[in-house]
Amino acid sequence: MRFPRIAAVLAATLATATLAAGAARAEEVIDLKFAVFTPEQEITYQEAIKPWVQAVEEAAGGRVRIQLFPGGTLGRDGSKQIKMLNDGVADIAFIIPAYNPGLFPDNWVIELPDTSRTAGEGSVAFWRMVESGRLRGYDGFEVLSMVATSPYLLHGNKPMNRVADLKGQKIRIAGKLEQQCVEAVGGVPVGMPITKIPESLSRGIIDATPMHYAALYAFGISSATKYHYHAALGSMPFGFVMTRERFEALPEDVRKAMQAEGGEKLARIFGAAMDAENARRLAETEAAPGQTIVIPTAEDAAAWSAAMAGCSDRFVAEQENGPALAAAFRAELDRIRAE
Repeated sequence: MRFPRIAAVLAATLATATLAAGAARAEEVIDLKFAVFTPEQEITYQEAIKPWVQAVEEAAGGRVRIQLFPGGTLGRDGSKQIKMLNDGVADIAFIIPAYNPGLFPDNWVIELPDTSRTAGEGSVAFWRMVESGRLRGYDGFEVLSMVATSPYLLHGNKPMNRVADLKGQKIRIAGKLEQQCVEAVGGVPVGMPITKIPESLSRGIIDATPMHYAALYAFGISSATKYHYHAALGSMPFGFVMTRERFEALPEDVRKAMQAEGGEKLARIFGAAMDAENARRLAETEAAPGQTIVIPTAEDAAAWSAAMAGCSDRFVAEQENGPALAAAFRAELDRIRAE
């Protein structure tokens, strides 16, 4: 009978088809959406975020394709980036943890005045704090890297020649620590996302904002400011994150590529790009007509430092494990400076 032979041929054909389908699935390209609320022209997008995507795609051998959505294409509100991850709108997001203080209760440590001096050292210290599990809130996420800005200075459209000039000025804040520090120098804190600062300055809703020079230009804030008071507040933390569930659903080789190109490696790249851009934008501001840059006198610097120390100490004392976290962050910065 011919039936056994026909059956054997059919079985072989089915097995071959099954293997081919499995191989096709193994080579299937995975598409991921990366939400970035910062503008496309922003320096860290161009020199850190885009290169990271390219490096991951190359390291994964073309197995993953990460589509970038800069400028808030998927959602401009920085406080909604985590929600977009949870809702599946994005697979990866560039977040501001300070916009979600209930979720990330310990990130204030990066915002303390008189801690990090540059974006480079602040980014590495922040990454190490998160990687070591010392900051709460990240258990449900895969943290691809954490970074921090340069320390914020004050920029506005009213004269700021000394600390006393800040009394009564409406100053934009992002977070409770920044709020208390603004109140400590007599300012009136006004909360709002970074994307609303230029219009709010132009309309008189606020008089000044803490900001680093790179963001001053990237977000169009420079066109609404002409006074720059060089008294430093803290830095602002940012993160590259995915939900743990979405990350663990990826093939192992893709996960390893993301981790290898992220972490401290990405933190250093991000910090170096921001520090270089800050220096360039400061020089541009110094050369621009109609711009006033004020370096506090020794007396005024001492008054500012005393005000910042007072608000920081009070804030730290109110936080769970506050003194230990603040000491750990300062110790991490000391280690980085000694490397």
